[in-house]
Amino acid sequence: MHKKLLVVISLFALLISCTACTGRATQVIQTPNGPEIQIYGDGVDATFENGVLKLNKAENSFISDISVDGERVWAVNDSCKIGNYTPETEIRVTAETLSEKPEQEITSLLLSFYDSAQNAYSLTWHSEKQDAFQVVFTENPTGAQYTVDAFSDEASEDYVNRAVIYDLKAGTEYSYTILNSSGEEKYSASFTTAEASPESVTFLHVSDTQDEEYNGAVWEKLMADAQTHTEKIDLIMHTGDMVQYGNQEALWTQMLSHVRKYVSSIPIMLVSGNHSYWPDYTDSTDDIEYNHTTVKLPKQNTENGQYYSFDYGDIHFVVLSSGDSSKKGVGKEQLAWLENDLASTEKSWIIVSIHNPLYSPGKYGSSEDRNGVALALRESLAPVLNQYDVDLVLQGHDHVFALTYPMDANSTPLQTKTVTENGCTYFEAPTAPVYLMSGAAGNQNRGVVDEYNPAFFAKTKALEDNTAGYSVITVTKEKLTATYYEYDYANNKPVSEYSWGIIKDAA
Repeated sequence: MHKKLLVVISLFALLISCTACTGRATQVIQTPNGPEIQIYGDGVDATFENGVLKLNKAENSFISDISVDGERVWAVNDSCKIGNYTPETEIRVTAETLSEKPEQEITSLLLSFYDSAQNAYSLTWHSEKQDAFQVVFTENPTGAQYTVDAFSDEASEDYVNRAVIYDLKAGTEYSYTILNSSGEEKYSASFTTAEASPESVTFLHVSDTQDEEYNGAVWEKLMADAQTHTEKIDLIMHTGDMVQYGNQEALWTQMLSHVRKYVSSIPIMLVSGNHSYWPDYTDSTDDIEYNHTTVKLPKQNTENGQYYSFDYGDIHFVVLSSGDSSKKGVGKEQLAWLENDLASTEKSWIIVSIHNPLYSPGKYGSSEDRNGVALALRESLAPVLNQYDVDLVLQGHDHVFALTYPMDANSTPLQTKTVTENGCTYFEAPTAPVYLMSGAAGNQNRGVVDEYNPAFFAKTKALEDNTAGYSVITVTKEKLTATYYEYDYANNKPVSEYSWGIIKDAA
């Protein structure tokens, strides 16, 4: 009760103190044959010409939001390309005045894909106080520079800051520097954009990094080990439970500080885990993944997780949330979106990521008192994944390694021809999805349970004491090759590995 009262009082005070938050625009600009521009707050002017919104800010003023028909957009070099518009298009610009220039560090920094259709990338980080951050991107080797004004939004304990840059060149290195309102450099790194038509894509599958003893130190060792097994890492798929208590920002700060040099240079895509939506781990805090990554989302309620999709090369990646329906694992709106999304892609490979497993030899997949969500997911989700020819489903939650046979819509493992090449066993032209769990990338190891059905699985393995696991997955036009690595983080040495793959039907 006291917490809710404090939130109400804080919001009321914010509404009173911030002119930009009032319901009435302080300035309305009518453009010839173009959209109406509504400006909230003082210290900014705008023009619109040939589909480009141009902004001019006064000293000590900053832009805290820009939206086009309700969709947030970011300004690059004080300009926004609006794209399709009509005289009915509504542009809203919110400006605020910075009363102080706080001295603070940035935390919980992540690089992600924002919108693969626009080759747009995002940076998301946290700060103790609101600030007018900017990010300066430099294209290498040309030296062309692009400045993005970050938006600073209030989160549960601090502020989440977001910057998006659009229309980057394919296969190009960009360096970036985050500046605070005083012009001080707070962090610098670089990343390389995806090639237009890459011959191969290599990504890591990690999951369940949460632990209260090391909180990121284990994952850091796994990242270093992964780089010894592959020449490149194009992206990281994290299938949920980044930290033990999703609502505690201190845990996010500690976790991501260990792997900052990786996740600030390699795009990481987050799946919502139960430690971000089960009440025991959230203390009624909502929007946990939403407040730690910036992705162009379909319209949805993000309180208990988020879902979205993106493309990389010839792969269509789909990220689902198993937190929006306690009975079915995925709600009807998400399921309807999924069917439309899968029907729309023309990519050769489809890879789906979800936290709660459909098939697992662990307790949440096989124990009769714990596997209710898994059974519900099999009933509602498996038919859709089979109908639209999904190739691989990445799972988390059970903290074991498990690889299924191709599983049909009725949860029947299919007899599929295999071929072995260089020690790797491939399913040859499977007609149903394969489901993979890559262990836990923290210190919370678990075992398989007695009730599990061995007929489902090509390989299962409980993690040994003081070990953690991850997979390196490389996809070419005709072949997916995956290797699971188990690593002894106490003694800093590899323990075991297992390779498998999928060969596409040549026809």
